[in-house]
Amino acid sequence: MSGITTSGGGASGGGTSGRATTAKVPVTVVGGGLAGMTAALTIRQLGLPVRLLEAGAELGGQATARTINGRTEDHGVHIIPAWYRSTLELVDELGIGDRLAETDNFYQLLPGEFPHFRSYGALFSFADFVKDIRSGVTPPADRLLFYYGLIDLLSQRYDRRDQSLREFLRSRWYLTRPAIDDIEHLFVASSAAEPDVASAASFRGSIAGFSSDPGRVLMPRADLEQTLIGPFRRRLEADGVEVRTGVELVGATVADGRLATLTLRDAALPDGERTVTEEVTGHVVLAVPHGVLTGLGPDVTSALRPKYGAEELRSRPLGALHLHLRRRLPGMPDEHVRLVGSPHAITLLDVGQVWEGHTTTVLNCVVGRTARLADLSDDEAVKVIVAELMTYIPALSWDDIEHVCYQPHFDTPFYAPAPGSDRHRPENSTSLPNLHLAGDFCAAPPGIAGMEGAVRSGRAAAESVRRALRPTMPVIPVQDIGTVDPRSARAAKYALAPLAVGVRFLAARANRRRARTTTPGVTRRP
Repeated sequence: MSGITTSGGGASGGGTSGRATTAKVPVTVVGGGLAGMTAALTIRQLGLPVRLLEAGAELGGQATARTINGRTEDHGVHIIPAWYRSTLELVDELGIGDRLAETDNFYQLLPGEFPHFRSYGALFSFADFVKDIRSGVTPPADRLLFYYGLIDLLSQRYDRRDQSLREFLRSRWYLTRPAIDDIEHLFVASSAAEPDVASAASFRGSIAGFSSDPGRVLMPRADLEQTLIGPFRRRLEADGVEVRTGVELVGATVADGRLATLTLRDAALPDGERTVTEEVTGHVVLAVPHGVLTGLGPDVTSALRPKYGAEELRSRPLGALHLHLRRRLPGMPDEHVRLVGSPHAITLLDVGQVWEGHTTTVLNCVVGRTARLADLSDDEAVKVIVAELMTYIPALSWDDIEHVCYQPHFDTPFYAPAPGSDRHRPENSTSLPNLHLAGDFCAAPPGIAGMEGAVRSGRAAAESVRRALRPTMPVIPVQDIGTVDPRSARAAKYALAPLAVGVRFLAARANRRRARTTTPGVTRRP
């Protein structure tokens, strides 16, 4: 292996001159992730001059791809489900649909079964459902209970209450251990949050989204810089948005009921002159992580709706490990793979088969439980993850690995709603008439976060600006995700309850039989 590359933080600057200037642009968007980019584009379409400031060297935030040691490395593995309505609307607006490919299957790999992958697809038909039940990833009875558990979750009303996903699962009398493990792994691999600190209401929302919009899942044909962020930036600049990178927000003040100043650190300025305090004469959209928002102090967070709500939100790292191999690894599918029972909740994609220009295998892995590796050095963490991969893919060896890029993302964690967090998520407008918010942590229907949450909130922030500066122009529509009426799910739950009782009995008997055959010293009865 030639080397390990790890990722660090964003741009930094020096100097504390406190030089004062005045911002003359009507709207400044601070934060160049998907939320800020969407807000800037949509506000510019109102005919307003817009300035977009990003602390890092590139736009995109958690949807970016960066050049690390001469290689383009995505922040992680990205998919766009059919229920990501705002994201798909943006894809159409940017004209980049041809840069995305439809995913027909997902694959699951059990230890000791390589190169036999068990495939399953979206449930478009009863035949797809039967195929999944018979896939053998978990015994059929346990898999049926898995689906009954999802129906039960959809039947819950979380209007005024919430609970952890684990609390919900452990309270269901019919769920077996394999069925619970299946649901928990499905959640951890996509959200980085452990079930005991994850919102059941949020998981219900995402399952409802998949259920109401069961279309094909899309994945990029190249890294996100080529697929999304590069075209997006070119569109912004073509539309007249002023884009500046390397400009970090380090402070803000409030006076006379308005956002009064922004303190910025500009990496492009000479040492000793990098810190500039600007008087705010127009409007500002803060599209920064909730941790940066709360770091601005109580004068800003008290203006949120609800007050100080962002201080109650939490994010968790969702790690990425990219393995560049010297050869094409035989037997690997070209779509997403879930490693069943993976201690670190690993899912992966061989982008070497998907992205143009690759002749060898490139494994892009998402590490859902990267927080478990926080006490290890990067080299030690890589060894743990690769050793785990080798237990699933014995054809993989250290000699195959030409290059490793490990991105634990401890400095850029992923927002994952905790139980009850929806009531703390701030609205896009604030009590300061010239301050607006965007970000995947902003108020949204349960289940919306990540890429869809970012894009949706960018449009919602632009609508807040429209109400203030262009009230006579048409309302900017903000897409909601599809949902499932709890009453319909409850009717299905009760109708299927007798079947669930019978399946639970069969699952328990089968699990006891398997336990007897795998326990040393226990002989099966004839």
